[in-house]
This record gives sequence, structure tokens and C-alpha cells, in this order.
Amino acid sequence: MTELELAEATLRGRGGKKWRTYADDVLPMWLADMDFQPAEAVRRAVLETARAGTFTYPLDAEHRGVGEAFAARMRARFGWEARADRTAVIADLVQGLTATVMAYSEPGDGVIVLSPIYPPFVRSVEVSGRKVADVPMVDGPGGFAIDFDLLRRQAARPDVRLMLLCNPHNPTGRVFTAEELRRLSEVALEHGVVVVSDEVHADLVYAPHAHTVFSTVAQDSGATTITLQSATKAFNLGGLRCAVVHFGSEPLRRRFTATFPDRVLGRVSGVAAAATIAAWTDADGWLGGVLEILELNRSTVFDWVAARPSHVHAHMPEGTYFAWLDFTRLPPGGASAHEHLLKTARLALQAGEDFAASCPTWARLNFATSPLILAEALDRMEAALTVT
Repeated sequence: MTELELAEATLRGRGGKKWRTYADDVLPMWLADMDFQPAEAVRRAVLETARAGTFTYPLDAEHRGVGEAFAARMRARFGWEARADRTAVIADLVQGLTATVMAYSEPGDGVIVLSPIYPPFVRSVEVSGRKVADVPMVDGPGGFAIDFDLLRRQAARPDVRLMLLCNPHNPTGRVFTAEELRRLSEVALEHGVVVVSDEVHADLVYAPHAHTVFSTVAQDSGATTITLQSATKAFNLGGLRCAVVHFGSEPLRRRFTATFPDRVLGRVSGVAAAATIAAWTDADGWLGGVLEILELNRSTVFDWVAARPSHVHAHMPEGTYFAWLDFTRLPPGGASAHEHLLKTARLALQAGEDFAASCPTWARLNFATSPLILAEALDRMEAALTVT
């Protein structure tokens, strides 16, 4: 076991939603938390804040520091000249999704999503009184692909104003190519559709694939693009709650701030700001170690899948730490794959129907854990495959 990995007993003992939602005999591989030690730079930033007793209102400069760290990271890792002065710091990306839906569309408008999709995408549309304009991805021999013919038809609808893009894609693990993103941008620009690009998994991409920031290939140089980003996924900081919204143009920024005055969305804490800045500026060594484990685990999962072609169908993810699995011969008796695995193997994956109503035989496995825990999960899945 490497110094990054945590034992099951430690994970159960320290609590948290992932490990405490289900009974103790259930192995949880569902929620998007990683089972690793935090980066030392992040831990140090949080402890220094605590030792100093700095629990007062954060300075505006601390929020600006998050925006500046974000812009510097985007430039260094992805060649994108993001602007710190067009960056808003918010509590989390789900808040950002809902806020952008409300800012750039009206009740009753259509909002494009590429399904299956991270559940808050659909919820943010529905709770805002908008309508989902679904573009199901095509499950082909080479992996999941965008249905551009359907995308054009949906974008041409007079009620469609907005597109929510997730890249790298959750749950399929696709990392869209620059050419795919250019084509998507052309469709959006032709029909006046604003694109909100959630790129929270950008740091979790496997060679030879590479993340392309949507704004860098957009046909209007990103002027009608909103980018959502956070250190929470790559650096496992979900509980600290800090994210950014980047506006591709001043009109987009003004429209957002007119819809949500500064105090409406609240402010992140000084602790969250310090942790985020530390992650983005001083934790890439830790991230490299995590990616080595994820690469190993990804191979382990898909070697297992390849040996069971009549029971499980999947494409190796190009990014994220998710395996999107179709249990083609499950479930017996009409239960979903999630229900069958939970009942027969005491294994909790994220239910496929959470990502699309058409996916009850699918489930999302989070493989960001120790190889030992992953091996136990695969053994439990193996047992479930033989239950009739």
C-alpha cells in the first residue's frame, strides 16, 4: 500500500457521505470522492489557517487569489489565457450549473444536455423551470460519441438558448477531441446557443488523450462560453466547497451579476480559498502519484471487463476515475444493476438510471481507491454475475 492509499477501516472510521450512507457490510464505490490521503500542501494550508485562528471574514483579495490561481493554472496546463478579472468564486459547481441556467435562459426555454449525464445537470434545468433538450450519446464500437445530427436539430429549436457541456464527460469518461469541440461550437454559434462547459475533471486525463478547454477552440474565441472549474475533483476537496465561474466576455459577466447580485450566491470561506490556491499552485506532485494509481486501477477494471464480454460491456475511460459499466445480462427479475449488486453483493455503485432513465442496466464505478479495495469490489461483482 502506498503512502497515498487509505485502508478500509480508516475510511469507515473517519466518516463522510461516501462511506457512511450504506450499512457497514456494503462496499461503497459510488460517490465521486477519492479514497486517498490529501495533498500535503493542502493539509498544510488548512492547518496554518487553523493555527493562526483566521476564521474571520475573508478579504476580497483572498477571493481574487483563487481567480488568479485558476488563471495561472489554466495557462500553464492547458494554454488557455483565462482572465482572473472575469472569474467569479462560488461555493460549488452544482451552484454554478443552476445559476448559469437561470442567468442565460428563461423559464420554459430548452437546455441541451448530452446524456447519460451527471444528475445535477438535469436537476438544474428542471428546478429552474426550463426543459431538457436531450441529445443521447451514441454507444459505438470506438466509445461514446456525440450525435451531431440530433445536436443540430435540438439547437435549431426556437426555444433552445443554452447547452450544458461536461468535458471530460461524467459518467462515460470521454475526453472530447478538439475537432469534436470545434464542431459543437459551430452548431452553438450558428443557432445562438450559449455553452456552459463544466471542466472539473480536466486534470484527470490519461495519455495519449489530452484535455482541450472548450473556450480555446470555440469559433467566437469563447465570447459566448461560460467555464466552470474547481480543484474539488482532482484534489479531493469536495467538502471544502470552492469553485469558479469564468465568463468568456464582459456581456456574459454583466448578465450573470445582474441576475445574481454579489451577496446572493454567498462567499467561500477563507479555509476553502487557501486550500484551493494550495492545490492549484503546489500539489501537482501529489496529483502525479494519484494518477499513477488511477492508471493502474483503470487497467485492472478493464482487464476484468474484457474477460467477461457476455456479462459486462464498457469502454475504457479517457478521463475521470469512473468506469461506466453495462451489465448486459443483469438484472434478473427486473431489478436495476445497482439494486442487484447492492442486494446480492453488498456493493454500492451509482445507479445508471440516475444518469439517464434509459440506463437501468448500467452503473458507475468509482475506481479512485486502493488496489486492495478495488480487488474486493471486483470479487463482489464477480459473485453477483453468477447469482440467478
